[in-house]
Amino acid sequence: MPDTAPRVSLGVPLYNAERYLEGCLDALLAQDHPDFEIVVSDNASTDRTWRICRAYAARDDRIRLYRNPRNLGGHVNYTKVVELARGELFKWVAYDDICLPGFVSACVAALDAAGPRAVLAYPRTLLIDGSGEPIGPYPDRLGCADPRPWRRVAQVARYLSLCHAHFGVFRIATLRRTRLIRPFLSSDYSFVAEVAALGEIHEVPQQLFLRRLHVASTRQSPTGTLADAVSWFAPEGRRVLAPRLRMLAETLRTLATADVDPATRLSCALAFAATWGTRRVRVHTGRWRRQLTGRPTSAPFGGGGR
Repeated sequence: MPDTAPRVSLGVPLYNAERYLEGCLDALLAQDHPDFEIVVSDNASTDRTWRICRAYAARDDRIRLYRNPRNLGGHVNYTKVVELARGELFKWVAYDDICLPGFVSACVAALDAAGPRAVLAYPRTLLIDGSGEPIGPYPDRLGCADPRPWRRVAQVARYLSLCHAHFGVFRIATLRRTRLIRPFLSSDYSFVAEVAALGEIHEVPQQLFLRRLHVASTRQSPTGTLADAVSWFAPEGRRVLAPRLRMLAETLRTLATADVDPATRLSCALAFAATWGTRRVRVHTGRWRRQLTGRPTSAPFGGGGR
């Protein structure tokens, strides 16, 4: 392992990831950015995941390995790779997604060009299926360089859905000011709103992120359930009541206590509440109209961090 800290840390939290892990690691090692490390934290996988990790680490000293003694839940593992990271910049990596070779360098360039006011950069997304076949582009529309934090938070509340932005590249100093991913459904919504309160989010115009939707996804699988998603956060399982309301309450609590001045906290919390409330009214109104006309209803609420 090199003695000097890299510019970018790529954090890979894993659990039973053997199906897509080699493709994920190959894509990371093919990044054209010259200065990065790969930090792997395995949540006591029971399949070939750890064997694959050790084989890759033996071939490339940019890969650092850590293994939890037992499955501590996905949110703990996401925190672990942030704790282990040595880079100035940081990116989470899901084992089933693919980062095209220019992903890291394009996001780093966007952050460098914008300066310290920008805290997150992410590229545009192409959705793929379990076999890697394209499903179609996904417009995240979360980029917002407005100097007013409440405007940025409102942008997040207006468009946040599949939450690809949290797989972008962060300034790690800002990332560590947040509460990261927490043990409730769609905590990535709360997290991205908190990031928007702290600084600008920039969207890179190139389509460099391949997001895989497949039957083993915690929330996007057509056969997935709330219980499946909860087990990602807490392996022992827990009851789920009113996930939308829980997410809203947690997001408002997060914004009201964010690491910013009191006036910014208040304006961001009010902006999220107002924009999210308007969005939900529009969703319900559209659903009622479709029911009256006999058209199919839209997909259910989703988007928890994996």
